[in-house]
Amino acid sequence: MLKLTPMKFIEYIDAPLKKVWNTFVNKNGWDPWFTDGMKMELKDGGEIFFRWERLTKEVVTDKGYTVEIIPYKLWEFWWYEYEDGFRSKVTMKFQENIEGGTWISIIDHTLIKTLDEIDIRYGCAFGWGQMLTLAKAYLEKNVILL
Repeated sequence: MLKLTPMKFIEYIDAPLKKVWNTFVNKNGWDPWFTDGMKMELKDGGEIFFRWERLTKEVVTDKGYTVEIIPYKLWEFWWYEYEDGFRSKVTMKFQENIEGGTWISIIDHTLIKTLDEIDIRYGCAFGWGQMLTLAKAYLEKNVILL
């Protein structure tokens, strides 16, 4: 594996912490604003199933599992299944802002073996940026952009 620094994404969402948390961490996942049929088991070790269709214009699925959940603070999980196991360990942290909004940070430790696999890392980076933009529109304006 190449030693790469984790990718970090931070977004402020003008919505209460509990609303933001429940939008990201719930049994139906990121439906309807980002995924199409996502499911989560809300417990440490719980399975996660990802499904996209509207965004990708074809059915794309993946799976993962939760490492740790600390309600309203942290959700850590593995996903992006590859031939040799999961490639992306993600830590999502949630922090309430004094004005009532929420800061969300995503730290992604995407594993790649050689530079020939760098597209895995770039794909994850692109996806997190897109996901945060769609979540912000959904939470702040109640708009689904897909």
